[in-house]
Amino acid sequence: MAKKTTKLPEKSNGTTASVELELTENRKSKMSEKSTILELDHNLADYEDFQPLPKGEYPATVTLAEMRTSDKGNDYYYVTFQVHPDDFPADYAVENAPEGLNLTWARTQKPDPRNRRSITGVKNLMRALSMPLSTSVINPGEWEGKKAKLVLGTQEWQGDFVNTIIRVEAID
Repeated sequence: MAKKTTKLPEKSNGTTASVELELTENRKSKMSEKSTILELDHNLADYEDFQPLPKGEYPATVTLAEMRTSDKGNDYYYVTFQVHPDDFPADYAVENAPEGLNLTWARTQKPDPRNRRSITGVKNLMRALSMPLSTSVINPGEWEGKKAKLVLGTQEWQGDFVNTIIRVEAID
């Protein structure tokens, strides 16, 4: 470790003090802690682009459910669903998402008893997950592992087409 002596500003009585600070020579910033270099097995040009699932209905499982807060300070439920590769259409290349396709639903705000729309939104989501509504406690962690039907569409994002969840429904 390197030592650095810093002279503090003059005090009102005209005296000064010195403080020794110890600095770590190999101090790393947050950026340098993560590797920024990635080596692929092939040239980037040799990889095929991702293709979204065709529009339609797909069974999915909740893999993550938690409360988050938006930049504007609004609380909402952040729910990640996974469509298993066995549920992909027969003509869809599994290589697009061999581990399954993860999709996020973040459109249900935290319910406010004074706002019927927020109550309706969480009730609809819990119905889709086959969760009981006869409760006053909403624990999104209990949603993990639950199944629902996702109605998927596609939209363009930064020049590529991606899947988007249009609706979350109960499995028939």
